[in-house]
Amino acid sequence: MRQESIQPFVTSVFLGLCMLATPVVQAQGEKVKVGLLMINADAGVFVALEKGFFRDQGLSVEITYFSSSGGPQMAALTTGDLDAGSGSISPGIYNSAAGGVNMRVVASKSRVGPRGSGRYVVRRGLLEPGKPFAIKDVRGKVIALNSAGGSSRLYMDGLLKKGGLKETDVVVRVMPFNDMVGALAQSAVDVAFLVQPFISVAEEQGIGVGIADLWDLFPGHMTNNLFYSDIFIRNRPKTAERFMHGFLKGQRDFHDAVTKKNDSLDEIVELVGRNLRVKDKKSLKLGLIAQDSPPNGDVNVKEIQDDQDWYFQRGLIGTKVDVNRMVDLRFLQSSVGVLGPYR
Repeated sequence: MRQESIQPFVTSVFLGLCMLATPVVQAQGEKVKVGLLMINADAGVFVALEKGFFRDQGLSVEITYFSSSGGPQMAALTTGDLDAGSGSISPGIYNSAAGGVNMRVVASKSRVGPRGSGRYVVRRGLLEPGKPFAIKDVRGKVIALNSAGGSSRLYMDGLLKKGGLKETDVVVRVMPFNDMVGALAQSAVDVAFLVQPFISVAEEQGIGVGIADLWDLFPGHMTNNLFYSDIFIRNRPKTAERFMHGFLKGQRDFHDAVTKKNDSLDEIVELVGRNLRVKDKKSLKLGLIAQDSPPNGDVNVKEIQDDQDWYFQRGLIGTKVDVNRMVDLRFLQSSVGVLGPYR
């Protein structure tokens, strides 16, 4: 299959994964400066912005987009140039914490859900008639990941262990998600770790077949989180509490639309599409439905500890930190107390 026929399906979610020079500002109110990655996991924040949940809290939210969780975003949280940020808890975050970056994990924004958050897909040419492709058959194959470290490598380790394999049994190629379907079609890789909408593209076009869903390997694993700067926490705790309240209301509205699939889902897709600057609403909807956005913002501290242990054992982080000092759940607990636990 030619690359041109694939491209229209693979443009939506990853547009704008670079830091934009001009922040997006919501007028009036006390200013809160927020860093986002311009991805589906930011949907709850966008809903809170567009529906006025932050404004109701007397806040004016200024958003700046970053290309990653670490680097410039961590530096801005340390200096107080950002009040809040977002991203996965990657090796870079642990290393930043060990190096003195003053930020805290205050809520989760997204996690691995049962609706196809991620899936390992094998190219169809490797399938033999009448013989299912087992995970152990990945031995010696080329696997496409979107990064050499972080959660992608952690997830691959879970896949390989299920097949009785280890990292040295496979070859890893790192490439963006939007290149993986083409690589499968051209036999440049044998297996790819895909997210939506690329899972649907590969399977519907007969390019690949799923062999393991991420839900079966890491159910509920946190994929994106909300961070607060220590300066924000220390100097403006009431504002931090109000921001959390607005965020959680937006998160719950998004969660309701996705899980209940009511009339508001199309409205949410349009709303998020405007903020992500995505025109392909079909692909965006696939990605949003696949995402699990915890309506109570739960943070799994044991998971943060276990992941740190795994990264440390593989040399991806140099120094362990006390994960309890990386987390501050008082603002989340306060908001859940006001809104009531989501049921």
